[in-house]
Amino acid sequence: MPSKHVVLSYGNDQRFECEIESDRLVAEHAAPRPNSQYKEELLAALRAPMEYPSIEQAVIPGDRITVALDRYTPGAAGVVAGIWEVLAPRGIEAEKFTVIQPASRLESQLPDPRAELPDDVRAQARWILHDPTRKDSCVYLASTATGDRVYMAREVVDADFLITAGSIAFDPLIGYRGTNSVFYPGLSSADAMLKTQGQGHVELGPDESRPLRELIDEIGWLLGNPFAIQVIPAATNGVSRVLAGVCDPVFAEGKKVLTKQWHIEVSERPDVVIAAIDHESGLHAWEQLGAAADVGRSLVARGGKIVILSDLVAELPQGLELIRSSENVRDAIRPLRKQAPPDLVCATQLASAADWAQIYLLSGLADDVVDELFLTPVSNETEVRRLLKNDSRCLFLEAAQFVHGTVRAA
Repeated sequence: MPSKHVVLSYGNDQRFECEIESDRLVAEHAAPRPNSQYKEELLAALRAPMEYPSIEQAVIPGDRITVALDRYTPGAAGVVAGIWEVLAPRGIEAEKFTVIQPASRLESQLPDPRAELPDDVRAQARWILHDPTRKDSCVYLASTATGDRVYMAREVVDADFLITAGSIAFDPLIGYRGTNSVFYPGLSSADAMLKTQGQGHVELGPDESRPLRELIDEIGWLLGNPFAIQVIPAATNGVSRVLAGVCDPVFAEGKKVLTKQWHIEVSERPDVVIAAIDHESGLHAWEQLGAAADVGRSLVARGGKIVILSDLVAELPQGLELIRSSENVRDAIRPLRKQAPPDLVCATQLASAADWAQIYLLSGLADDVVDELFLTPVSNETEVRRLLKNDSRCLFLEAAQFVHGTVRAA
């Protein structure tokens, strides 16, 4: 019987390899490779953006430039440096160049996005992590069509030229993350962050109507439809594509590229899904774990196996501690919804997946912690290969935290 050699990267520098008989392989999703020329592609996109003149023509000396940079944007430092390279010849002053990133209830350390700027510019340019609890951090922007008052970070509202920078990705709450989603709720008020806390919509596809996404785009319109720079993620936290220009066409094209590169559709549910997570970092790794469990749940047969490959080592946030203290995983779902902890989304994803299938986790966590999360600890790659030694039908996902999966209707 012919076989297929499968290789999956996981963690920050790990590789899993196995042989699988071809008739047992339902599908294999390979992540797009990092684009080594993405910085050159960015500069070209900035000088010939979609439905917009070159941004060199959009600014004048003395303008205050604000880059609203989403958290965990692949290639973020290169994007910021590329923006500066194009704008600096126009006489923009470094001290009037601001990079602001949204707040998150699930806190984790972020790298300095100014890292690739020239030394003298980096010393003067501002990097701000928005703090919605600070009294003077937000100002009134406008009221929405439904009469809701919207408050926004002062640096965003006061900018002479506003740029959104981030990645277009599938999102359990709003369908697609990207463009205007950097603004709300993360660059708004503490009340907005609490009000929009949700657990995701398993029953909705990413293209279906989401009230929160509609609100986000209305806020973008109230801000004057800022210039957008968006990347499509690649394996190992790399960049696959860069798009720049007017928000709407950038978002539309980005969703097409994302679907082509990161969506997998199968005609039958496999018995086993092997989901690899790459480039993990801090508490953000729990969000990645939840996303990998969620895509596994969307594809695997009921009662099947989801095998997650990671080298996760991180403290448990509040929602996962709630799961850990529950009698069974189903009992954890109701208190999660009631208490709405900062990690509500990833905790609910993990609990729902564990209620649907058996989850095996290769990680750096202690076995007792994994057990108490209603998961089965896996010690090494040999044990993973042992899980595949039967007649089960298998599906392999690389960089599973970015993948959206569906089962084709019969």
